[in-house]
Amino acid sequence: MAEPLIKAPVPVTLPPPPPTDFMTADQWETLWAILDGVLPSIAPASAITDKDTQIAIPDDEFNSLIDKVRSSLDGAPSREEIAEFLAFRPSAHPEFREDCIRGLGVSPARAKLAGVLGTLGTHAGSLLLTGYWSPITQQPTSTREAIVKSWTTSRFSTFRGLAKSMVALAGKANSTTNPYLHKISGYPDVPKDWKPAEGHDYVFLQVPPAAAGKEDEVHEITTDVVIVGSGPGGGVCAKNLAEAGHEVLVVDKGYHFHPTYLPMPQSAGLEYLFDHSGAYVSEDTSISMTSGSCWGGGGSVNWSVCFKLQDYVRKEWADEGLPLFTSPEFDECMDRVWKFIGAGSEAIRHNFSNNKLLDGCKKLGWHAGVADQNTANKEHYCGHCHLGCGLGEKMGPAQAWLPAAAEAGADFMEGLTVEKVLFDEDGATAIGVQGSWLSRDEQGGLHKGVGDRTQRKVVIKAKKVILSAGTFWSPVILMKSGVENPQLGRNLHLHPVNFLMAVNREEIRPWEGGIITSWSGEFENLDGKGHGVKLEPLCMVVSTTKQEEPSKSYYHSARSKIGFR
Repeated sequence: MAEPLIKAPVPVTLPPPPPTDFMTADQWETLWAILDGVLPSIAPASAITDKDTQIAIPDDEFNSLIDKVRSSLDGAPSREEIAEFLAFRPSAHPEFREDCIRGLGVSPARAKLAGVLGTLGTHAGSLLLTGYWSPITQQPTSTREAIVKSWTTSRFSTFRGLAKSMVALAGKANSTTNPYLHKISGYPDVPKDWKPAEGHDYVFLQVPPAAAGKEDEVHEITTDVVIVGSGPGGGVCAKNLAEAGHEVLVVDKGYHFHPTYLPMPQSAGLEYLFDHSGAYVSEDTSISMTSGSCWGGGGSVNWSVCFKLQDYVRKEWADEGLPLFTSPEFDECMDRVWKFIGAGSEAIRHNFSNNKLLDGCKKLGWHAGVADQNTANKEHYCGHCHLGCGLGEKMGPAQAWLPAAAEAGADFMEGLTVEKVLFDEDGATAIGVQGSWLSRDEQGGLHKGVGDRTQRKVVIKAKKVILSAGTFWSPVILMKSGVENPQLGRNLHLHPVNFLMAVNREEIRPWEGGIITSWSGEFENLDGKGHGVKLEPLCMVVSTTKQEEPSKSYYHSARSKIGFR
């Protein structure tokens, strides 16, 4: 008898949130009060049940908002659904709080934040930071919202940074846990027409538990080449070297998820597929960054688009002493990659956003183009790839390069956090790596604590070491290895990205369809040296559009959220 067809991705259990002892109970209450000001509960005056925890709007004004929103949207949510959404108080919701605790638990700035929250909890500190003698925990929600708004327009960067951090924390947690936001938008965790896909059945090296009394004993592995990182760089190297006959071992701190587990719900995806619960934020809060942290690296969570290196970039690199990049040989390299992953534009079906960009550029006389997709020349009408490709069509490392490496004899190890590269006595020749390995639990899950999983120190001895741990982590590993080159990490430049949003009358379900299938290079080379911007559509799962508008009241910024469909 045939096994029943899986109708939805296999659920993934979240681990429990980290301990909360890095802040006091009073500091936590201050945090929830601030987040209450970012995302307040709003209700018509006649329906207010608690004037301290809800913001009252005159009935006629409240009804006017709902009427205006519903009349401007096709297929708009019902009046009751909109009222439920506005009345919901996220800061009191357990799942919202858990998400915030997860994010702060891995934040390097948590001690600094705790200090600020402690100051806010005092009368003198409150007067200094909010203008009120009574701490924010003793203020009604309307005052809490006013305090957060005042920080956003403060002439002091510290206040603006605090507001931005709080808004980002609240927005991310709200977008992934608010049941009413999902209800009014209709956003599904499972894409339309999802069906289980085939994926490579990886066999990962396992390390036995250490003998009693020898918990610190190091487990040694020997290979020809160890590759740190299973992303696009490591995957290509693994395939080529394994096919050339070398013994190859690819290691990654992340874990593999078969397509039947993908795409994940937003909270699980940000926990298991990305570093740092989804984003790093710079110390001055001026920019945030996203980094994949799973088997396949960023290639498992990127948005399928493939751009070939521009001629002006290739020329710049060649002028700096790297002639390969302007040679026919490099053209052949790119063509070979395109062929292997089936990158192209022939099978593309544009969604609403991508068609809008193409049509708008045409009307304006601007450049517009179709972006190649790494989907094996198949139509890939799915906008959930940010949370893993459940269709198995995106030819990232885990679906293309690493399976080819496996066929050529490569070995793999998930869950190994490499801490440093080992060097020979000359201090220059890499001879291996050292790290800490953490197994899955007995059921193959990742949600149980480290006490229910095997932990071992591991040393891998190798003739060659390839460090491909990503833009953020490769320099860190080298620094921890004793490499003192002052250029380490100095040449990372971040390209700022701004989001532009619009609410359309028609229901467009923006999370459906290819994410970036069109683009405009009208402004990508403003100075003749390659500096500029591209115009591209955005991944529209709810958590990528999480930005709140703290300079406006939540009541006035809620319209765009109600129109997110």
